[in-house]
Amino acid sequence: MPGSEGSREVLISGMFDMLNFGDLMFPVVAAHELGLRGYQVQALSPTGATINLKQALPSRPIWSALDPGRSFSGILIGGGYIVHTHRMDTLREYRGQGIGAAVAPSVWLGSTLVAALRDVPVAWNAPGTPHPLRQGVVPLATAAFAAADYLSLRDAGSARMANAPTATIVPDPILGLDRVWPRDGLADDFSRLCAQLGLERKDRVLAVHVRQRSLGGEPIPSFADGLAAACRSLDLTPVLIGLGTAHADDRIARDVAAAVRDRGTPAVALDRPEGLRDVAALLAHARAYAGSSAHGYITAAAYGVPGLLVARPAYRKFDGLVAHLERPQDLVNNWAAALAALPRTLAATPPALPKAISAQLGQHWDSIAAAFATGPAPKRSARLRFAALAMRAGLDREGPGWAMTPFTTAKDRAAAVDGADVREMEPF
Repeated sequence: MPGSEGSREVLISGMFDMLNFGDLMFPVVAAHELGLRGYQVQALSPTGATINLKQALPSRPIWSALDPGRSFSGILIGGGYIVHTHRMDTLREYRGQGIGAAVAPSVWLGSTLVAALRDVPVAWNAPGTPHPLRQGVVPLATAAFAAADYLSLRDAGSARMANAPTATIVPDPILGLDRVWPRDGLADDFSRLCAQLGLERKDRVLAVHVRQRSLGGEPIPSFADGLAAACRSLDLTPVLIGLGTAHADDRIARDVAAAVRDRGTPAVALDRPEGLRDVAALLAHARAYAGSSAHGYITAAAYGVPGLLVARPAYRKFDGLVAHLERPQDLVNNWAAALAALPRTLAATPPALPKAISAQLGQHWDSIAAAFATGPAPKRSARLRFAALAMRAGLDREGPGWAMTPFTTAKDRAAAVDGADVREMEPF
């Protein structure tokens, strides 16, 4: 039974079982945009865990889409920095489960396999590629790109890293967040949040996001000295945002806020927001943003809030992002440079998104909806080729027993290990 028969549901795959603001926003934006185009959205993730955060869409395991009793119109891959095959055991959500090697490839290669086996279209929601794909996965990746009814990546660097020259380059879809939650509609959320945090001056908030690696080894007390001095000079109150627990953002937000207060400067931490709207509201109504989170910067940009992006380490996604926004001056390579640039950033005219971005994102969602509306026929042979390559790769690496496991019992496999003699079998 084709997966698309009689269904208007789309399954979106990504790291949606990880408590990280940027990742969790992709299903929210997709649900809004595809909802306008007549589709409902269900999130898929490697583990199927649901994050206990308001406005976050619940997820199901990616492999649950293989249930033949379930129908859907297609699979949407991404976004986020997901086009890779690195082990993910270092993240708390995947530690100790024995799935570290499977997490990353399941989101894009596994989702493509599901689309092939269920005979549904597959589209890409402009994810990113952090590094060149390892040589052993290139044939499968190339086949997965060819099997896509609509292939998009979020910057030219990602297309080079993935060796996907035919991919459409689309700005990160979270840049369209103001279409989902308009700024004025977040005003009450911001007022409530300020009351909860004890912020009396709502017009002087500096939204700050710090990730440990962005400090480059600088101790928190030393960093707090600089941040406190800059905020006193500019009459700003820093709000340290914990955009997720996956990278211990909540802990460092608390530590930095406490260190800044120790220096006599008011500071608070939004370390455990109740919902995604809390983070969006703070970033939408802040005086400025400074931080190491791409999606913190993206969200601020979506609402016309000036920002500085601390590119340490200097990921390619940062260059691609400021290129889309035509704001190379927002990219700095360390926190000292960010704090030094704050006066200039605050004095500048509040930035507006380039008009081209709105047009590109509108076309992006139209193309995704069109891929699902067209149905499975156009790329069926390419999807089947990908499935055949995936099966062959599994056989080459694991042997025929790997493919035949569903057709044998544990007793059969134990007997094979024990060396049971075929001569004991009944005659055919």
